[in-house]
Amino acid sequence: MARPAVMYIKDIPVLWLPFVFQDIRSGRRSGVLPPRFGASDIVRNNPGYRRHVENVGYYFAISDYMDATVWLDWRSGARADSLDPGWIRWNGNWNYRWIDRFLSGRIGANHHRLQDGSRSTGLSWQHSQQFTMNRSLSANVNYSSNTSVRRTTGFLAQEVLGTINSSVNYGDRFGPVSLQLGGQRTQFPGRDEVTQTLPTLGLSTSPINVGEWLVWSPNLSVSNAQRLNIP
Repeated sequence: MARPAVMYIKDIPVLWLPFVFQDIRSGRRSGVLPPRFGASDIVRNNPGYRRHVENVGYYFAISDYMDATVWLDWRSGARADSLDPGWIRWNGNWNYRWIDRFLSGRIGANHHRLQDGSRSTGLSWQHSQQFTMNRSLSANVNYSSNTSVRRTTGFLAQEVLGTINSSVNYGDRFGPVSLQLGGQRTQFPGRDEVTQTLPTLGLSTSPINVGEWLVWSPNLSVSNAQRLNIP
């Protein structure tokens, strides 16, 4: 709930500010997200100021074990240039967790559209699951269809210069044999270059006593490394 707050001096209104009442009850519940903006985003303090508003959205408390969030970020395209054309970004996030299945994770997506026509779609998936004592799966997958958009609109150094990394690993054990199967992938900001090691396979066993004088620890390792779209 929001309303204006006006400050008076001698019955003369001299200052106006938005006043927001936030729900402070305990527990998880659905509701409107508190948006992020500054006073200058309401009343510009100079003609060249670019308005910027983030986190305009809604939070859904679906159950005790999952929730979802959708929100919008926006930057004005007034007086745009090639380095800051203005943009709008739609975001979505879904968190899940099943305790009795030893499973938890997050799925996220965003669509970024710049005023100059550039677009980018980002996807992410974090997942952790323990099937049995020896069998497990972990995934941290991230993808961007246009890394140049991410570099152009980033405010933090890690957003502008950081790589987009993904990794998946599946582990299992069959008697004395341990299995590791997975892969890695990396995207670079501002260019189409991709490096990936996919798949990677590892097999190993516990030490085998071949004789009184020989202990054998066999293992097998196979990997495929690629470097694509080299500038």
